Amino acid sequence: MLIVEDLNAFYGRVQALFNISLEVKEGEVVVVLGPNGAGKTTLLKSLVNIDVTKSGRVIYNSLDITRMPTYKISKMGIFYMPDYGGLLPGMTVWENLQLAGGSRRIDVKKLKTFYPEILNLLNRRAEQLSGGERKIIAMLRALIMNPRLLLLDEPTEGVAPIITERIVKLIKTLNEEEKLTILWVEPGAKLKKVLEVADKIAVITAGRLIYVEEVEKARKEIDNIQRLLFV
Repeated sequence: MLIVEDLNAFYGRVQALFNISLEVKEGEVVVVLGPNGAGKTTLLKSLVNIDVTKSGRVIYNSLDITRMPTYKISKMGIFYMPDYGGLLPGMTVWENLQLAGGSRRIDVKKLKTFYPEILNLLNRRAEQLSGGERKIIAMLRALIMNPRLLLLDEPTEGVAPIITERIVKLIKTLNEEEKLTILWVEPGAKLKKVLEVADKIAVITAGRLIYVEEVEKARKEIDNIQRLLFV
């Protein structure tokens, strides 16, 4: 579904990514782990052309989207969820869902099957939500937009362990039941947790992809991966 070839990314004159190559097959959950400042967020932003300039190629379903505007990439079924969730402050949860849905009908009953508490949050403003609630609502908002590829930026970072469990379970459900392909970045400390869901594990450090393996092999190489992550 997604092929990244020799991707280099820049903020002005500062290079943040160096010759990144990665493949994500349809139906996979691919997790990219790395320390703070490694380039994880830059990788996701580069795929959808937010805030960075880049060289290399990004191929999505056999189409070259390297230079495509962000809004067109979104219309093709790629949804990027930033680490803060991306909900608009000053608007209620319901208004945020409506804004995402546009003319689409919002099936609240379906959203409730993923997160029963959503009914209690619909009239609450986005800035009144906890960090974990924002991230869960943001993922449910993505469903309304009928994505095919979900780009998740640290969805479990900074939330309580019990909420982390719920988020990981939701990601697994979105992959298995909704058939979403997912590219997910997290700090290295979440290695053992993401192994529960991932099909492929990658490690990025100092802007370079230094490890990519199927999850079966990654489970056998946890000590090596932790050394690469300085965990």
